[in-house]
Amino acid sequence: MLGGVVAVLIVLWFYRSAESRRAPAFQWAVAGLIAFYVPNFIWSLWVAKPMLMTLHAQSAPLKASLVGHSSVLVGALCAGLVWYGLLRKVKSPQ
Repeated sequence: MLGGVVAVLIVLWFYRSAESRRAPAFQWAVAGLIAFYVPNFIWSLWVAKPMLMTLHAQSAPLKASLVGHSSVLVGALCAGLVWYGLLRKVKSPQ
């Protein structure tokens, strides 16, 4: 649920940023979605899932919840880096 809400906010952020720079807004919105979900999935499968198995065995529900949501943070950070590194530098053609 949280990941979906963050994904929608990132898509809107990329779309509005591209629109204000008169760049192709739909393509940038898709790029923002990809920049969020690819690291999110990689982190959740390679890092969070093994950690969650260990934490569930230790009966640590708070830590397990934080680790479970860490992929959302990683995805948002990567999308922010893509915005900062690429979209922010796009100049408006005037």
